Amino acid sequence: MIIPSHRSQQTLPRTLRSLEVAAKGLDIETIVVEDANGRGPSWARNRGLDKANGDVVFFCDADDTVRPDFFTKPLATLESSGADMCFFSFSGGRKSEDAVYRGHEAIRERYMPAFFGYSFDDVRRWNGGGSLMARKELGPVWRCAYRKDFLDGNRIRFNEAMTFYEDAAFLSQCVAMAGCVASISDELYDYVPVRGGNLDTGTNSRRHWEYKFLSLEFRKRIDAAADGEVWKYCEASCVFSALEMLRLWRRAGLSFGEFRRGFAEYIRDPAVADAIRGMPLSWRHPFVAVAVLALRALCG
Repeated sequence: MIIPSHRSQQTLPRTLRSLEVAAKGLDIETIVVEDANGRGPSWARNRGLDKANGDVVFFCDADDTVRPDFFTKPLATLESSGADMCFFSFSGGRKSEDAVYRGHEAIRERYMPAFFGYSFDDVRRWNGGGSLMARKELGPVWRCAYRKDFLDGNRIRFNEAMTFYEDAAFLSQCVAMAGCVASISDELYDYVPVRGGNLDTGTNSRRHWEYKFLSLEFRKRIDAAADGEVWKYCEASCVFSALEMLRLWRRAGLSFGEFRRGFAEYIRDPAVADAIRGMPLSWRHPFVAVAVLALRALCG
């Protein structure tokens, strides 16, 4: 059990008490990584992964609690299925199904749309009057149990440079590489939303601007590791990021020169340029259609 902790003196004891109940009769090692300098949960979780010696890894945040079956049910499912990881339900989230997915194609089709980005299929559904978010799910890492040898064997770790959506990025690595994924419907984790968190305070910042470039390179690396089989799940995200950059640069405090150079670099990236050219358009969303047509002219 790995817990990143930063100024959590008031909530951590309650978290640990719930874990103690859930771990009764089991050999559970709890690793609390104190992040005194505010380097972020990715840094803390990676330090925890480096220290962990167990066969299965769980995560928990220092202001949440777990149910009594938090350990036993995922461990039993991993044992019976031979899966690399096991999803479960949590309070406030979409209910997981009782299922086992085997093979890269089935796993990626089920989970990559949830965490990796927006695909052209998502946009076509949106253009037809459906929801762009239809296949999206919350991507916290504590919604799964993971085999340690699977994480180590695929060199899966948190990207410490990413300060947005780093959990979803970690899950994307996992489901891109997993050969078997289990899922159980039991609600095992009690999530406590935190106001004023990273997404609330940072989405109009320079960090958010820099995240656009980090996420692009991160997605490319995952796609390369998956032999080019997962890029289709995030093509539209590149286009949406380019559009978002048009409104973000002033809020991020960039000079016009910084914006112009960075924006040109982003849209002229070959993968981004191809995505802009292939983006499905509809006059149901006229602003997006006009903006993408303008981007195509800039891309040449």
